Amino acid sequence: MNLNDLIALGQGPRSVLIQWLQRRDLLANPLNCAPCNQGMELIERNDTHVDGFQWRCGGCSKKRSLRTNTFFAEFSKVSLSTLILAIFYFTQDDPQQRITRALEINASLVSKIVTRLQDVCSIDIMSRPFIPFGSPGTAVKCDESKFNHKAKYHRGRRAARDAWVFGIVSLEQSPAKGYFQVVDRRDAATLLPIIQRCLLPGTEVHTDDWAAYTRLAALPNVAAHQVVVHAHNFVDPRTSVHTQEAESAWSQLKLGRNRRKGIRREDLQSYLDEKMWRQWRGGSYDNVTDNFLAILPLQYQTATPVD
Repeated sequence: MNLNDLIALGQGPRSVLIQWLQRRDLLANPLNCAPCNQGMELIERNDTHVDGFQWRCGGCSKKRSLRTNTFFAEFSKVSLSTLILAIFYFTQDDPQQRITRALEINASLVSKIVTRLQDVCSIDIMSRPFIPFGSPGTAVKCDESKFNHKAKYHRGRRAARDAWVFGIVSLEQSPAKGYFQVVDRRDAATLLPIIQRCLLPGTEVHTDDWAAYTRLAALPNVAAHQVVVHAHNFVDPRTSVHTQEAESAWSQLKLGRNRRKGIRREDLQSYLDEKMWRQWRGGSYDNVTDNFLAILPLQYQTATPVD
């Protein structure tokens, strides 16, 4: 799926766009009337209406929005073609400022759309979890990093409390993939249960010498625990153990955060969920939009009959 095809689709007849969305289960096909136990039909509306069509029951004559039971109903004043383009730009990881310029809509509206699309990612990785990962003979790297946004030129208020993220990076795939979670504390009581929950039995773990990891080797799913002391070396000269993949993950995550001009602490986990979805579910650059559109109808009951 490419941008030019989507632009052409949006500029064509509305009926063609509607059929395209129906084939992907993004719109009902048809919407069902519960009292009459029959499918409703699409009828044309005033040409100035944002959709140009609505559902009408041939039995009881009730009418419903074309968008009933769909993601698009949440943004009823935005055209379907604009929302599809917003999804495309989001899945291509374009910054919100660029999406705003491309779609020529309000920046606040773009922010709401992006937040909702991030929610879709969060729900998908909860309903189709990628953890636990690891296996005998494989290693993961664990680390923590502070994600406070630095005010430019030291202007603006400092964050009320530090935003720490704990990460577990798997080396089973290339590029590496990981699990990232905002944590209130970096103590053993917080981090060790996360490690146990995320790993399959027999996995080796590499960390720095942070005190919370002292008893990590006692976890049932951890086969071995290797430590690098960063005060002495970034790579242990004896074992060659390092946590560079975790450091690389932090760099990529913070680059995305900086492109968004910072992320509030309360929004940080949603951002991390989006990035995890991209790593584990998004697929290639060419397929990520199709993969996202495939999960969208799973979270909406388009076939649910309406009263």
